[in-house]
Formats: sequence, structure tokens, C-alpha cells
Amino acid sequence: MLRRGPLGLLLLIALSAFPAAAQAEIHPVSEIREAAEEFLLQELDAANAEDINIEIGQLDNRLRLAYCSDGLNARFPPGGRRDGNTAVHLQCAGPVTWQLYVPATVERYAQVLVASRTLPRQHTLTNGDLRFQRIETSRHAGSYHEDKSALVGQQTRRSIRPGQIIGTQHVTQREIVSRGQRVTILAENGSIAIRMQGEALENGTLGDRIQVKNTSSGRVVEGEIQPSGHVRVAL
Repeated sequence: MLRRGPLGLLLLIALSAFPAAAQAEIHPVSEIREAAEEFLLQELDAANAEDINIEIGQLDNRLRLAYCSDGLNARFPPGGRRDGNTAVHLQCAGPVTWQLYVPATVERYAQVLVASRTLPRQHTLTNGDLRFQRIETSRHAGSYHEDKSALVGQQTRRSIRPGQIIGTQHVTQREIVSRGQRVTILAENGSIAIRMQGEALENGTLGDRIQVKNTSSGRVVEGEIQPSGHVRVAL
């Protein structure tokens, strides 16, 4: 869905005087606007019109720029943004030389995951805890997720209210093993597998390497936490 509306002021830099001939052909303002819009569409890969909205700023119809028969070169200005309030730098390389900045506003939208209900601290997320909500991501300063698989199984760091966008800062890997917990130490080498009882000496999440103590021998070893909660060590 593409809309155009008045936004900002045009900044014009004349690099050469307009041709002296009064009858010189004028570059239509409509073509300048279209060039800016086409550049943004290409740069932003706006394949889905529902996910992006582009507004080209109002240009003064009294502009009298010589016609650029070689085409307009477009780019973002140095430090220019790709969304929000931005601008497109258009430049004519010949046969005349001029450039201008066309103001624009780019709004991006996406279906992001929010809490479907109040979620307490240290809660392990399930599919039912999450729902999708369409937001304007170009104005959202924090992180967000668009895939449930990135959040299901994670543990909340704090209480989350219904409808709140769940970002990276709100979750952590679920703690599988706690310090002092009885665990199974799994030692494997090819076809040989030995299981021993042990005690975790550290807290840990999936894939963490922690120290565990063999309760029979008293020996302390280091191993990796498995999805089952076992701690796998080298044999």
C-alpha cells in the first residue's frame, strides 16, 4: 500500500546554472518523485505492499530543473536511514548537472510475537503463551521475534504483561540443572556408555558445560548438559 503525502522541506543544491535558453525542457516534478519512490522500493525489497508504506514528501511544483536525459542516479545520503524519516539523494550527471534531496517517510510492518496472557518470571514459554500482532517495526526501538520456534522453551527473565512484545531481553535459556541437583553423569566412547550418579556443582542451561561430582568416587569432572538433563563427559 503506497501513499504519497506532504512531508518535510526540499533541500536543493544547484551545481550548475540552468541553461540560458528560456525554452529549455523542464524535468517534470512527477518524474523526480517517481524516481525517489522506485529507488526506495528496490532498496527495501518491498515485495509485499502490505508490509511497507512509503510517503514521498511534497516537492515545489515551481521547480525549474533542466531535463536530465541521461537518467537520475539515486542513493541514500551519507548517514541516511532506511526507515522512518529519511531522504533520497537524486543526481543528474548530464547533460546538465544538478542534485536534490527528496524527503520521504518509510514505515515497515511485521507480524511479531507478543504475550497472549500474563507471564510470570521464570516461566517456560509454550505455543499457547504467544500470539502474533502486526506492528510498525520501523518505530519499535527494541528487538522482536517473528518465529515461535525462537521463543518456545525459553524462560522469562521477568513478568510480562498481555500484549507485550517479547524481545531478546525478556527471555533466557531455560535452566535445566541447578546447583546441588542430583544428575546422571553419562560417559560415552563409541559403543561404550557408562552412567553414574552425580551432583551438579553449578547451575546450567542446555549445552552449558558445568562441573559435577561423582557421588561414588568424589571425583569432580566437567561435562555438557544434554536435553535429557544428563551431563555428558568424556570417557
